[in-house]
Amino acid sequence: KQWYQRRVAITAGGIYFFEWNIELKWCGKTATSNDNITGKIIIENISEENTEDEIDITTRQNKDGNEHTKLHQIVKSQLVPKCRGIVGDYIKYLQVEHGKQVILPTKKGQGINSQPIKPKAAAPVNSIKQKMSETVISSSKATECTDNKRTNINLSDSFKCCVDDLFQCFINPDKMKAYFNGAAEVDPRESGKFAMLGGMITGTYLEIQPNESIQLHWRFKDWPADMYSSVTLKFKDTGSSTELSLSQVGVPQYSVDQIKSGWYKYYFNAIKRTFGYGSGTL
Repeated sequence: KQWYQRRVAITAGGIYFFEWNIELKWCGKTATSNDNITGKIIIENISEENTEDEIDITTRQNKDGNEHTKLHQIVKSQLVPKCRGIVGDYIKYLQVEHGKQVILPTKKGQGINSQPIKPKAAAPVNSIKQKMSETVISSSKATECTDNKRTNINLSDSFKCCVDDLFQCFINPDKMKAYFNGAAEVDPRESGKFAMLGGMITGTYLEIQPNESIQLHWRFKDWPADMYSSVTLKFKDTGSSTELSLSQVGVPQYSVDQIKSGWYKYYFNAIKRTFGYGSGTL
């Protein structure tokens, strides 16, 4: 295993890691294969500022193949929840046991600030891995969050293209730059980052199942700093077209209409207009 420290706090009881990432390696075999099947579990965003559900956990298998995929699915369904629970307990330990005695350096680095730091209240639970940003709302004025109420969005659309062509529109950097008019920075792999429209939309690829589904950690620039949503895109080949269904969990209620219209304007309709997927036959 490897870990990457980002921030530490010094307390009366010792030194505690407050913000860090962990990389675990997993290995196993199946009943029908003698090969060692390996992969990684990557745990990010571990901080006393986050809740258990806001921890980013991604998994990878090192090789393709049916047996590798089977074991990878077991890792995701059984090991990931255990990892999340253990890290969640650690975060609670930081908040409750040591939050009141944390001693941090002053801004100028002169001496220390012995003011007690109160543990932060748990943020509203996000049910995921998760995103959206600002041209979706408007580029003129920032929208302020008036409450913490969240809701979900479900959208669907049909595209006159094969499933692979549509799937590539969400992971291929050249295609994404084409329909975003160049305003797209994409690292299309699990745990890879993306930024659209000058950073108005940012997030992380959490899971990519070729031609089937994509899961994203997605946020909109004007949302509060600790607010994220979870986006799942599912692709279905109907023979004559490709159906795309989108679910977005954890959207602030005040921006639902704007986020919905943004998906159509900056993604769905832009893809159809740029590549001609809105009419004709395959």
